[in-house]
Amino acid sequence: MNQILAVDQGTSGTKALLLSESGEIIGRGYQDFQLIHGQNGLVEVDAHVLWTSILSAVDQLKLGDAPIAMGLANQGESVLVWDRKTGEPLSPVMVWQDSRAASLCDERREFESLVKARTGLTLDPYFIAPKMKFLRDRYSDGVITTTDTWIIYRLTGKYVTDHGTASRSLIYDLHANQWSKELLGIWNLVREELPEIYCNDGVVAPINAPELPQLHGTLLAGINVDQPAALFAQSCFKPGEAKCTYGTGAFLLANIGDQPKISHNGLVTSVAWFLKSEKAYYFDGQVFTAASAITWLIENGLLDSSEQIDSLPSDTGGVIAVPGFAGYGSPRWQPEGTASITGISLGTTKAHIARAVVDGIAAQVSELLDALAADGVLISRLRADGGLSQSHTLMQTQSNLSQIPIDVYPHPDATALGIAGFTRLALDSSLSPNEAIPKWQAHESYTPSISSESAKEFMKRWQADRKSTRLNSSHTDISRMPSSA
Repeated sequence: MNQILAVDQGTSGTKALLLSESGEIIGRGYQDFQLIHGQNGLVEVDAHVLWTSILSAVDQLKLGDAPIAMGLANQGESVLVWDRKTGEPLSPVMVWQDSRAASLCDERREFESLVKARTGLTLDPYFIAPKMKFLRDRYSDGVITTTDTWIIYRLTGKYVTDHGTASRSLIYDLHANQWSKELLGIWNLVREELPEIYCNDGVVAPINAPELPQLHGTLLAGINVDQPAALFAQSCFKPGEAKCTYGTGAFLLANIGDQPKISHNGLVTSVAWFLKSEKAYYFDGQVFTAASAITWLIENGLLDSSEQIDSLPSDTGGVIAVPGFAGYGSPRWQPEGTASITGISLGTTKAHIARAVVDGIAAQVSELLDALAADGVLISRLRADGGLSQSHTLMQTQSNLSQIPIDVYPHPDATALGIAGFTRLALDSSLSPNEAIPKWQAHESYTPSISSESAKEFMKRWQADRKSTRLNSSHTDISRMPSSA
């Protein structure tokens, strides 16, 4: 049986899916881990812990025969130092949320226009090159790469990455689809040993990792960043089709076609997929704290569990929350930013604050949709996935504020299923992208239950609070929750 293994190595854990030849999920493994948060924007994870999570997730599948192939999704902008000879890590993983390299970006503002035009990205510590420079200033030995290159090396001995991951680096020319010596020079990284860039449906090599004898002989084939993999799974193949993943952060991606375009409204551009037969690009907007904001509520006793979101009151009691706990990505790009919670009175409850944070997550995504519209990409319907997409409250609020329907993806495994699609294309070049992924219908759909005027009024007050944290006790009920459409 030609089974496929899809591994989604994410921010807070690793997921492994075993799929039948027909695409049915026949096994699932998952291993979480804890991030380390520190001063000055530090967000790290022990590299050994990350690798062990992969071993554990795969081991939970209790594999008999080795799958014919394995696909790998990665975090995108997370970086580490490691020994090219042994594969051993020399540093912790500097996670994508880490903002310690902000000053390195500020020192290069004179190159901002050039960088934007060549890479589609903005100068921000979220991306790869600033992290590479930050680590190189502290480690003289080893190679510095994204986590995918390190994992692939541990799996196969190959030193590679993919076009999707490379396009998040600030040293990849989006138009030439290759590393740029000029951009490397801006970051003083010209001497770095960079990995070979593979197509997303490329066949890398057989797996031979000693720690994974059950996968010996399995081809590693199909690699990409987690977010464009989810875009692929949700069949966003046409320009103007978009999805938002509500995971650790919230990531809004919109297909913009086979030619790169540069945003003028705070979004960034990257490679969605670079296949042997075609390529696609996307506009991208990020909310750095979504599920991580819910975790903050739980850890501080304001919420019992994520499931409790749907039991929160429909009204915030005048509280407004701007949940920028890890700074802000698109469209403002303020890595040093913090969260604010205002409008608190003696009548404020924990539930009011929790509800305001949920509304704040939806408000940030709505800002991203406005930025897309300003760039000429009008989204008429948004597809949603990720753990928080299961919250009726959040999804209804998102539809209300965005004033568009929201379709919730029926599986909790969009990224892994997207990676499995790239793997199928690697194994069978006769398949089209549509044929490589399972057909799906929305698990639930939401339509706006408030007027556009009410939505605009809320966003106006929320944005004013975001800018000034000025107390504003008036509020609009944006959370009336009719049954799903």
